[in-house]
Amino acid sequence: MNLRLSNVQRLPVWAPTLLFVAGAFLQPWLEADMARHMGLELPFLFMLGWLYAVAGGRRLCACLAPWNAHGLTAWVVAMAATGFWMLPVALDLAVLNPWVGLAKVASLVLAGLLLGASWRQSSPVIQAFFVFNWCWMMAATGLVYQQASSQLCSVYLPQEQAQAGVAIVGWAIAVFLLWAWHAVRASRLLDQKGGAGEPLVFRLDRDAQRHEMRL
Repeated sequence: MNLRLSNVQRLPVWAPTLLFVAGAFLQPWLEADMARHMGLELPFLFMLGWLYAVAGGRRLCACLAPWNAHGLTAWVVAMAATGFWMLPVALDLAVLNPWVGLAKVASLVLAGLLLGASWRQSSPVIQAFFVFNWCWMMAATGLVYQQASSQLCSVYLPQEQAQAGVAIVGWAIAVFLLWAWHAVRASRLLDQKGGAGEPLVFRLDRDAQRHEMRL
């Protein structure tokens, strides 16, 4: 899986829309269980936004570029949105209040769209900073849910918390491994272009400098 929009065939906009409609029909089933809510629905909404970014293509990237230097705005929005919906009180409100549930859907889809459209603008150093912090935040949150002795969410049973925690930690590990594979692959491509023999940190710094020069 290559995360750069330039290497992904542009999707028709109806494709993620069809998935969105399917997700809406599955919402009651997804939110009936805490592990499904946090481990399936929340990532699904984020990835749905990413697919909309793929459908938007370069035109969407160009529209976001003036206020999204190096993809920093998109990263901050993505970190804030995904982190907020990990809070037990936010999860409760999303289930109990339809307007909060709508805000959850909109914020996660928007976060995925922004980050999907901004991935190429971020240097490897920026990606590493945010990915490491996100994975650490998710892993810590998952462990808290697994080890909590009291009920954290009023709409879910205590035994569901541990299952949700396992799902969150699993996503943290999966995202880190996916990004690491992508970073290693990009590093090897740099080696093939004449960067062999240099320490990885030097290659990443040089790639960041080239990125700034292109901007």
